[in-house]
Amino acid sequence: MPNLPSTITRRLSPAKPLAAASVCTLLLAVLLPLVASAADPKEIGDQVAGRLFTSLMTTLQEKIASEGPEAAIAYCRLEALPLTAQIAEEFPQVQSVRRTALRVRNSGNQPDATDRAVLEEWLASWKPAAPPKPVIKQVTTDDGTKAIRYYRPVPVMATCLACHGSGNEIAPNVRAAIARDYPQDQAVDFQEGDLRGAIVVTFDAE
Repeated sequence: MPNLPSTITRRLSPAKPLAAASVCTLLLAVLLPLVASAADPKEIGDQVAGRLFTSLMTTLQEKIASEGPEAAIAYCRLEALPLTAQIAEEFPQVQSVRRTALRVRNSGNQPDATDRAVLEEWLASWKPAAPPKPVIKQVTTDDGTKAIRYYRPVPVMATCLACHGSGNEIAPNVRAAIARDYPQDQAVDFQEGDLRGAIVVTFDAE
């Protein structure tokens, strides 16, 4: 192959650095939004809360359909918390995941001051056809630790009424199971579409 004139060589030689720079610019344009979104509590909270809500509701519907509402009481008592912890472990950015409400069944789900403020604000303007959007709160715990919390509202679904409804919606055997497993239960007399509570996803603020 004949040698190229030096003028042509000088013109062609910058092509490789320019191509490399273009590739780097393109990669940065693609990757930076992904890195930013990976640390976004709103986006991660949506994923975590969506997974938890869908998993719980799907399993509860299957339990009620195959074994009756009393089986749903046992499922919530024995398996809901391990499922919640399992989903939290799938997201390394998440510090914890839990459920809370103004009227709880499990006493371990009692709201703290920030939880209560969010829930009461939702309840004051609650519209079943247009539930509020998730909210982000920055909090400082009793030990001085700073954290970011994501709150997603949880409405009462038709399936929930077999264990959280009123009157004849809750069968006698289900009422007996609730009284046995949750003697301090407050989570009855709901209607479809009511505010049931919240899924809370906590992130380290550091």
